[in-house]
Amino acid sequence: MAKLSEESKEHLEAALEEEHPSEKDFHIRQVLQACSIDDLLEESKAK
Repeated sequence: MAKLSEESKEHLEAALEEEHPSEKDFHIRQVLQACSIDDLLEESKAK
């Protein structure tokens, strides 16, 4: 797994600061999606 980008780190920090569950979920989903895309790119390069 690749290291987290600066944008992903900012989303996680924002999730920690948010009080509303749906806002927390938004930020966490953004990071999960970004990590999934990064993993797919790494896998395609390895083939």
